Amino acid sequence: MNSGAAWASTAERGSIGALHAMAWLYRRFGRSLSVPLLTPIAGYFLLRDRKSRRASLEYLRQLHAWPEGRQAFDREPGLLESLRHFREFAINIFDRICVWTGETDRIEIRDEGSEHLFRLARERRGAILLGAHLGSFDMLRVLSDRQQFQVNVLMFSRHVARVTSFFDRLHPEGRLRVIQMDPGSTRSVFEIKACIDRGEFVGILGDRVGPGEHARVASASFLGRPARFPLGPFLLAGLLGCPVLLSLCLRTGDARYETVVKLLSSGGSVPHAEREERARELLEAYARSLEEACCRAPRQWFNFYDFWDASAGAG
Repeated sequence: MNSGAAWASTAERGSIGALHAMAWLYRRFGRSLSVPLLTPIAGYFLLRDRKSRRASLEYLRQLHAWPEGRQAFDREPGLLESLRHFREFAINIFDRICVWTGETDRIEIRDEGSEHLFRLARERRGAILLGAHLGSFDMLRVLSDRQQFQVNVLMFSRHVARVTSFFDRLHPEGRLRVIQMDPGSTRSVFEIKACIDRGEFVGILGDRVGPGEHARVASASFLGRPARFPLGPFLLAGLLGCPVLLSLCLRTGDARYETVVKLLSSGGSVPHAEREERARELLEAYARSLEEACCRAPRQWFNFYDFWDASAGAG
């Protein structure tokens, strides 16, 4: 298993406990009293989790070393900046609870950048929404509830049933469904096509290589160094011929978010012989967009593992 998949598996198991803890905290103290407690919680995990701390510092220093990203920091990142990074992750989890309990009136989202998304929804045209572990992908639930469009999220984790069950208990009437990705089966591809054909959206996180994806991996420059990305989501876009949009939601303040929606491909049929080349071009555009978003929200990149693996130059 690659380092990203190994970390994802470990983090997924841990996140279930974290979600239950955050839900208890939210019910017990409410949002205003709970948010200040997230700093010591983040500090505890910063000290306890050496691998995640090292990955946090590597990412922050890589962003600082990248010319376009240096302006996001006052000085070279150290442990204090890493603590802020961990705290941002804790806030991200906590705000998920607000979303999935249905109390979305507490969340303010500026969606001026979502015209492409809303136009496709009005036209009943399905599309792939490429997200990342950057900002809060769960804020799509707020937009889908408010704008009345259907989002289906592709999840690769074997723990998907536990995560889905947790959130369904919090808010069973939500308009976000989960498609479980089985690396050894094509069933999920047909499910995705059915969603697109119905005019629905399918959300895919395109920044982390999941288990079983080794044959579908490509290298792309990210913040000045080669990194490994899954090629599958970008090949899928060419196979289905549907529009592809970058879809992120970045935190701009307390319970305030802003959408980042960018049209990466307008869709259309792609000949079989050209699909891999087109997929790699789409991946490059996606990576450039992630770099821009990291500069806007430098502490909201939540891949706490060795993202720039030594083997990333291959592929």
